[in-house]
Amino acid sequence: MRAVWLTLGALTTIVALLASTAALWDGFASTRMPEDTRQRSIPFSDRKIKISSSRGDVHVSIVPGQAGEVFIRGTVRWTRDRPTVSEDWDARTSTLRLDVACPETGRPEDPRCMADYLLSVPPETDIEAGTTRGDLDAGHVFGDVRLTSVSGTVRVNDLAGSLWARVGTGDINAEGLNADKTDVEVGAGDVNLSFVNPPSAVRAVVRTSGDVGVFVNSGSYDLTVAGRNTTVDIDKDPASPRKITAKAPDGYVTLCCR
Repeated sequence: MRAVWLTLGALTTIVALLASTAALWDGFASTRMPEDTRQRSIPFSDRKIKISSSRGDVHVSIVPGQAGEVFIRGTVRWTRDRPTVSEDWDARTSTLRLDVACPETGRPEDPRCMADYLLSVPPETDIEAGTTRGDLDAGHVFGDVRLTSVSGTVRVNDLAGSLWARVGTGDINAEGLNADKTDVEVGAGDVNLSFVNPPSAVRAVVRTSGDVGVFVNSGSYDLTVAGRNTTVDIDKDPASPRKITAKAPDGYVTLCCR
């Protein structure tokens, strides 16, 4: 009988240990970086908005919103001490500056911090946005879009106006383009462009390492193509008014139909 009770006690202890271990792992899994989310709206009646971030990891997504205002929703995350965040609006130039700075300790394991911003702008607004370190997203807008990032990925979706983008290190991915003119270039990274209607002028360039892919509807184009490996599956016509330039000196260049 005593052996039975010892066995039951051991089983109970094992079950308790398993339960406590599971709870402990659940606690670790659910641990997240502290975060703070704020939002506000700014009266806006201009034709163009400029967005600038020159400090910290700042990721910006731009979507269509209501006429007459710019809606800003920002979420800041950090690992140790709360960072310093600045959101400065210059009504005279319609420029929004977004910066985040982590407290510095002088140690290699300095804390990390980052900010994610969702900006809603009137749909027909022309957009000029640039980050030093961070991704840029823009989608479903009708104005012209101009994007720059020193280090980060540029993503564009369902754009009606023209697109101009420059990235130092990172990719440019654009889908659902209805843009008549597109001019994109990266230092190191990949470029992928997909059009829903035949464009008039496309320039897609990788300066060092990376690949280029351009996908258009059927039709003939005046083509300028350069790459270590090239695949062209669209009609080439030097007399065509529609022009595509695609270059990746050390990568793959693919031009194809949709």
